[in-house]
Amino acid sequence: MRRHRWPALAPPTTGGVVVHAGMPIAADKDLALELSAATAFASGLLLRFTLCVSGVRADFARYETRALTDPGDWSAQWSYLAVRVGADDLDGFADPFHPTPDPASQGSRPYRTTPQYWIGTYPTTGSLTVTTGWPQVGLHPTSVTLTLGPSPFPTTASGSDARR
Repeated sequence: MRRHRWPALAPPTTGGVVVHAGMPIAADKDLALELSAATAFASGLLLRFTLCVSGVRADFARYETRALTDPGDWSAQWSYLAVRVGADDLDGFADPFHPTPDPASQGSRPYRTTPQYWIGTYPTTGSLTVTTGWPQVGLHPTSVTLTLGPSPFPTTASGSDARR
């Protein structure tokens, strides 16, 4: 497999077909992560996630995603849900598109975020491997294989956008 970085690109605004309705990935008493949907487009695949954490984990999540405004703060580090995607011969981390928490996540409420990840190809095998994790909030790496089936856009040249 070749290493690849999936950039944070906006998906097309129309023309998508849901190819995977979603599924729970991880659940604990104060943490839930699910794949909300996988939507195919002629130019690639959009993965949508929902992450909800409460209690101390929510405090850690807010701390990790806070605005880093003090350049002199040596502890100013940032983390977020890490998503690694393997599709055909490409494997690597995906950058989130609009990784912002919902406004209701502020304060002492549960932390909720709904990141999206653009995969600029549709796997020719019809499946891909997704590994998620956020150790700073107690979400250890978890891998799932998504069976998507053949592309609903058969004329698409698979991988055409993935290598940019």
